[in-house]
Amino acid sequence: MYHDFIAKLQEEINKGLPGWDAQKKLAPPNRPKEQFIAATENTPRESGVLVWLYPKGNTIYTRLILRVEGRVHSGQVAFPGGKKEETDKSFWNTALREAQEEVGLPTEQIKLVGALTPLYIPPSNFWVNPFIGTSDTYMPATINKTEVQACFDVDIIQLLQPKTKTEGPITLSSGEQRITPFYTLEGHTVWGATAMILSELEELIRRTGFTSF
Repeated sequence: MYHDFIAKLQEEINKGLPGWDAQKKLAPPNRPKEQFIAATENTPRESGVLVWLYPKGNTIYTRLILRVEGRVHSGQVAFPGGKKEETDKSFWNTALREAQEEVGLPTEQIKLVGALTPLYIPPSNFWVNPFIGTSDTYMPATINKTEVQACFDVDIIQLLQPKTKTEGPITLSSGEQRITPFYTLEGHTVWGATAMILSELEELIRRTGFTSF
């Protein structure tokens, strides 16, 4: 079942990504599509993040991290990832390297499924390139405590459940509080760029036709 799902997911990615239509459902209110178009004018820092999928039991999981306090996006839920280094051959290599550095995922065991739609994060001026990668087995986390407080794994079928999505007051990086859409996953509030990436993944899962595993 897992391999059938991954094959169908890759097929849907190759057909064309949901893009902004999916991302905007979980986008913060201060992040209209026009900001993505204008991002190139700000010379953003470029990064790669990994959406790792793996089978466990009768379902499929992805891994999220909680950023340490006092750094960019401190205390927020994110995917493993970070800034592209000169030694990285591609954004995919960036995503793999960062996942290994942050949570100990061995790069040689992760296979590329496909790229998701890049997105711009205005508060930190980052251009984020998300990638879906997969492995056939679960791999425990080895957390880099200088960058990551903790990590947790999420059953991706939760994304299809209406109860996981809501909106409420969120304190933005500016200190301003706004009503913002978010996921509640494993007791964590997931909003911003991470929620937007998950929203596109959710739409792709729906397109595969898999509602359970």
